[in-house]
Amino acid sequence: MKPLPPDATGLRLARLTGKDDLILCEAIRFPGGRAAVDTVLRRAAISGRVEIGGDIRDHFADILDETGSIIETVALDRRSYSALKNRWMRCRVERH
Repeated sequence: MKPLPPDATGLRLARLTGKDDLILCEAIRFPGGRAAVDTVLRRAAISGRVEIGGDIRDHFADILDETGSIIETVALDRRSYSALKNRWMRCRVERH
């Protein structure tokens, strides 16, 4: 697994549906920067798969820098995605 990038400040959850539709959540920026992102990902890892730079199946999170640009991707499974979305970084699905 790759290390967490030093300029990580936020996460944006995403998942692919069975019809290959991309469902995005709102981006969350953590005031604690990299340390806070690391803590949240470690907590999610208790529930399931969290692999920085891993092979994406259907659940993942984009790691964001200060400007909101994607700097890396984290592969997740259903359980770790749910733990992040519903407990460690509550966020809403973006509606288009």
